[in-house]
Order: sequence, then C-alpha cells, then structure tokens
Amino acid sequence: SATWKSQRGADAQQNRRGGMVASVEKAIHAGMPLASFHYAFESRTALLCAVMETAVPTDIERMLHAVLPAADYGPEPGVETMRSSMVSQFHAFYDLLKADPGRMQATIALGIYAHNHPELQQVGKHMYEQLYRVASAGLRSMADLTPMEWTTPVEDLGPLIIAATNSITLVYLSTADDKVVDAIIRSITDQLMTHVSFG
Repeated sequence: SATWKSQRGADAQQNRRGGMVASVEKAIHAGMPLASFHYAFESRTALLCAVMETAVPTDIERMLHAVLPAADYGPEPGVETMRSSMVSQFHAFYDLLKADPGRMQATIALGIYAHNHPELQQVGKHMYEQLYRVASAGLRSMADLTPMEWTTPVEDLGPLIIAATNSITLVYLSTADDKVVDAIIRSITDQLMTHVSFG
C-alpha cells in the first residue's frame, strides 16, 4: 500500500541518517571537515544537532559501561574499598582516553561550539544534561552493587563526574601530565566520598 511504502521510505531515511551520524562522529574524532556530510541533512546545524543529541551521549554511555567493571568491591565493601574502586574506575577512564582521545575531545569541542552559536545553545545544554544522567546512572549502579548509600541525590553528583572527566581530558590533551591527572582523580574521589554512607 501507499502507506506501507511511505513508512518504509521513512524508515530507510532514518537508518541512513543514523549511519550518517555515526560517520560524522568518527569524522569529528579524526578532525575531518564535515562538508561532505551536509547532503543528508537540511543544514550544518541539523547535522550537529543529530550528533549532539544521539551519538555523543551513546558514546559516553559505552565508555561508562567499559569503566564500571574496573571496580573491585570485594566480599565486604567498606569506605576504603569504595575509595579504591572509584580511583580504579577513573584510571580506567583515563586509559580509554589515552587509547582514543578524539572521543572526549569531540564532546568538549561540540559543547564549546554549541555555547558560542545561539542556534545550538539549547542542544548543547541538552547534550550535557544527557551526559549528567549517564554519570548519575553509573553512581546509582555503584550503590546497587554495594551496601553504600549516596547521601546526596546522584542527579546532583553526576555533573561532578562529567566535570572531572572533562578536566582529565583537557589535561591529557594539553600536557599529558599523569601527576596532574592523578591529583584530579584523588580530589574528585575525596569529594565523592564525602557523599557516601554505609548503613
């Protein structure tokens, strides 16, 4: 029927755009120009909106799932076990960053670009709100796996995680100073531990 054909065409277009968004994200990672991707979108703005709304949060969520197993809570998790696990998870993030710095570099660059372009500011803000939710979900998972409780809502702590990962990224991209990264990791871990309680 005409309706079926129309829906099939719309689905195909959506799939093409989904594949294009993934390709654009890889291009941003590699520092490639985006002009060749414009044909699949109404404008450069529409293209960047698609990347910020879908590709970036999905990519960061994959990183989160890769980092979470770095924790070793042991048979009876306590304060020091939690602290050590947090440090291990941040270092696991740092290892992923060093292996593929373009991923986080693209995220930060897109956020700055969006902030400086009024037509993208809301999209950039929404992108970071999604990143905060991803980080908050990671903190919630930690509480689910241990007897600990967060004394502050994880929704308020998620932005601290993203601020820390952005800081680690910027240090690595500018100086790659492991000592400074270690200091950031110790500092954010100490801060997060002030929001932990064991029943």
